[in-house]
Amino acid sequence: LIVVGCATPGIKTIKNPEPGTLFREEGFKPAGDITKEYTLGPADVIEIRVWGYADLKQTIAIPPNGVPTVYPIGKVEASGLTPTELQEKVAERLSKFVKEIPSVTVTVLQYNYYRIYILGAVNKPGLYPFKGRVTALEAVTMAGNYKDSAVLRGVQIVRVDENDPTVARVITINLGRVIHRGDVSQDLNLKPNDIVFVPSSVMSNINKVINEFMPSIQTIFY
Repeated sequence: LIVVGCATPGIKTIKNPEPGTLFREEGFKPAGDITKEYTLGPADVIEIRVWGYADLKQTIAIPPNGVPTVYPIGKVEASGLTPTELQEKVAERLSKFVKEIPSVTVTVLQYNYYRIYILGAVNKPGLYPFKGRVTALEAVTMAGNYKDSAVLRGVQIVRVDENDPTVARVITINLGRVIHRGDVSQDLNLKPNDIVFVPSSVMSNINKVINEFMPSIQTIFY
């Protein structure tokens, strides 16, 4: 969405009014669905622990090339792997240095690579880290909760089409039903670079909002 915004004056959006079967076709999943583990990326900070070897505990910031240096095994490609996958890779490499099969734990200390945008009638709109499993309601909470003027029945999730980067899919959900009725089918799982827009009674045109905020989003990204 950011890249497309640099080259085009506006963004083509396709709206779906209510969650349902079409959401699954477009990659939008209710919060109840199981989502995959967080994928590591450059700038993420991780901690590696090896059971029984306190001296091998280390905190590492994944470099821009995605290949950090892990003591004592050297460079290990981490970007694109989940913490579990990295654990297995580090354990396999460490087995050459220790007698028994090592038990390795990889923990993400800082989520710095993937982001989501939370805009509109929230108290702290802006760019927030994506921690692997974030729902629309959790995103609004991260942004300091919604304002009194928020129209919760019209919260919109903007997501770039994976097959056509010139198209942004816009799904409208009713967070009011999530909060007041416990209807979790309205609370969707987010993906990296999603935009969560909470409209107010005076600003509800998603196309206008995207084009107004695009310059500032581009600046943050670059």
